[in-house]
Amino acid sequence: MIYLRTLRIQYLVVLAIFLFCSPIAGVMSPEEWRSTAPGNFSTLTAEEVSKVAEPLIQNGTYPCLVIILVDPNGSAIYTYGVSNRASGAASNNKTTFEIGSVSKTFTGLLLADAELRGVVNLSAPIQSYVPDGVIVPSWQGREITLADLATHTSGLPNVPWEFYRYQDVRDPIETQAESSFRGYEEISAEMGYDWLSHVTLSRRPGQAWEYSNGGTAIAGDIVARVQNKTFPELVRERILDPLGMKSTAAGWSEDLLNRSATGYRGYAPDRDEGMVIRYNGFWAPAAGIISDADDMAVYLALQLGYIDTPEGLLAAVNRSHQPRVLRSSEGIELWESLFWDTFETKDIPRTHLKAGETNRFMADIAFVRDKGIGVVVLANTAYLSDTHVESDVAIPLNKLMLEKR
Repeated sequence: MIYLRTLRIQYLVVLAIFLFCSPIAGVMSPEEWRSTAPGNFSTLTAEEVSKVAEPLIQNGTYPCLVIILVDPNGSAIYTYGVSNRASGAASNNKTTFEIGSVSKTFTGLLLADAELRGVVNLSAPIQSYVPDGVIVPSWQGREITLADLATHTSGLPNVPWEFYRYQDVRDPIETQAESSFRGYEEISAEMGYDWLSHVTLSRRPGQAWEYSNGGTAIAGDIVARVQNKTFPELVRERILDPLGMKSTAAGWSEDLLNRSATGYRGYAPDRDEGMVIRYNGFWAPAAGIISDADDMAVYLALQLGYIDTPEGLLAAVNRSHQPRVLRSSEGIELWESLFWDTFETKDIPRTHLKAGETNRFMADIAFVRDKGIGVVVLANTAYLSDTHVESDVAIPLNKLMLEKR
């Protein structure tokens, strides 16, 4: 009897530890999660988060940082600095930011969702999906597939050369860099597909990783085109509306622009304001989504498996996370999933992350699904260099959360 009682006590202790450390039991609807999660994040204290963020505000690296944290108990949002240096206005959970290439994860999710519904086949050559008259390049019979586009292994260059025609060599180098972003406004889908038709590949698709915004734009256009939608319409229908993300869109609206933080050029000598770039529908899949902290908290909760929609969006999330292309195995096992960077080391469990940057904003999302923790960081400045909120904020906070859990 004493032996059985001891076993029972040990079992209850183990069960209690498991329940305390495991993610929220069951999967909530977005509405349930929104009503119960805010303010209940508990893995880190406000002081611990501030130790990472405040020095970067005080030394002027970032005028403003908005940090969204999620764990099995809920979410928390912390804001630091000012959204506008001239007025001194502070950001809040409704302040909007460009999320840059974090937009690509929405595109990957739409691809996974479409494949699960039988709309597209990621292994199929994109020649069968592009508009009539477009000739997709190939290499010795190997054609480019949707999976190649979504893992940056298509062999396509980053962007068409037309992007550089907006630069004036008489301008300062920082202005030349920013001017190239105008291509995201002015280069149409027709121009993008014309570029695709005239690209000459230098290697076999699927052979090597090379970042391509142009490839992402084509992938996003295809998944929308085959469903008789524009990309902004499709992302609204399949992701934003089901999740109740009313402050998120693929492109600026008047309301989102009115609530926007002011974005700055950290790469310019005086770190002045950057120009507003209105990504058109063709380029929005690459970097054109705008959002706020409340909505990105919901998006992060979806990635962590805490919520689902009646349409079964979580199944598409799970598919989008699956590693597909090994990019490196030296010291760190780095994979490309559907537009996610996925890595794992001896000491760090599998982590998914994606960095974003426009001409005036930065963003990052990073999470460890198996541990139920993650972070989104939004900032109102861009550096176009190694300075980034991913290495400065997101990864340190993720590491700290792992240590605490």
